[in-house]
Amino acid sequence: MYRNKFHIQAKKGLVNDPNGLIFWNNEYHVFFQLNPKSCEHTFKHWAHIKSKDLVNWEELPIALAPTDWFDKDGCYSGSAIEKDGKLYLIYTGNVKNNGIRESYQCLAVSEDGVNFEKLGPVIHDKNIPKGYTRHFRDPKVFRKDGKFYLVLGAQRENLTGTILLYSSEDLFNWTFEKELIKNDFGYMCECPDYYSVDNQGVLAFSPQGLEAQGILYNNRYQSGYILRDKEEIEKNTFIEFDRGFEFYAPQSFEGKDNERIMFGWVGMPEELEHPSVEEGWIHCLTLPRVITVKDNKLFQNPHKNLMGLRKDEKILSDLKVQGSLNLKDFEISGKTFELIISLKDVKSDFALKVRSGEKNNTLLKYDYENKIFLFDRENSGRGYKGTRKCKLEKLEKIHIFSDSSCLEIYLNGGEEVFTGNIYPEENDDNIILDGLNIDISNLEFYNI
Repeated sequence: MYRNKFHIQAKKGLVNDPNGLIFWNNEYHVFFQLNPKSCEHTFKHWAHIKSKDLVNWEELPIALAPTDWFDKDGCYSGSAIEKDGKLYLIYTGNVKNNGIRESYQCLAVSEDGVNFEKLGPVIHDKNIPKGYTRHFRDPKVFRKDGKFYLVLGAQRENLTGTILLYSSEDLFNWTFEKELIKNDFGYMCECPDYYSVDNQGVLAFSPQGLEAQGILYNNRYQSGYILRDKEEIEKNTFIEFDRGFEFYAPQSFEGKDNERIMFGWVGMPEELEHPSVEEGWIHCLTLPRVITVKDNKLFQNPHKNLMGLRKDEKILSDLKVQGSLNLKDFEISGKTFELIISLKDVKSDFALKVRSGEKNNTLLKYDYENKIFLFDRENSGRGYKGTRKCKLEKLEKIHIFSDSSCLEIYLNGGEEVFTGNIYPEENDDNIILDGLNIDISNLEFYNI
């Protein structure tokens, strides 16, 4: 009932961080953390799928399993890179002996992109730089000026989080360069990423331990970025990627057309009480998002290839909303769909209810006076509850992907994004608009 139709997920078990994203040999490869045995955060493998179009995916054999002394308690997160025509994975091997953690950054290689040979640790537990604990993980590797670099999540000995930079000539021998963050970002920074888009450097990471500030940082842990315009970051200019409930550990890569593509995990660490567990699985990945920079802010939009999911197009033009309007009057309703609403000069409150039924609805609302957009799942059905908000000076466009138990909401061409899980009843399929003097210039609906 809750199993998603078009988001990446496993047949069973627990899915978390996307790993090893790469466009290699004319195919997209996505790896992700998987516990194939249960819906708990143990026994982590790297699952592996590939695609030619980001829409149709082929499942491949498990790429990495926790079978060696250096990763026996989990093949944790990492990344991928091509070298000399071969596909290399670099990941964190997690080891616990008598309750003491050890952390190894390990390398694996494949010539065919399917079968991987582990090459063992390349950054050893014993040579972690002075001043850092063994919470030392999630390498993201990249090339710059003919050299390899990686960013690594770390914890200082004073129990504050930071990001470290390493360099290498050959992927095997690594040199610690420096810290990239001088601020204290909670007690741990996970899943870092570094890239350049639209001539702007971006440092992305997932800090744990940030305190909520009004409508900011309201989840258990955060994921966000700093636009890096200086050699070292000295100011706290951290911006959240996603304003919703379940979004963590994003990773990006360069796509076929040199666009920057990002996947995130639709989940949150330490939150496992989702109804899907009854079906033997938990969590999925986001849809692929294209990252651009505009006015010193990242914009995220669904990849254009996702138009390949569309079926049964229905378009309404010049629609006036005066009160409550059920789109079923226009033969528009559904559980798995794409909906795009373009609005003209909104000057009053506007609400949209999706997956609505007799008892349940998920509310998306724009508070015009206070310039606040709200995602409210208090009445969405089963599962976690709550509301999330963001500041939005104007509302021009709402773009929604609704899957069986996952919503992704893109506002104003990707200016803000909300992601969250909902668990309504099987027959909750109404889409209801609510407002006074709301002009909709165009409404597009597609079944998926």
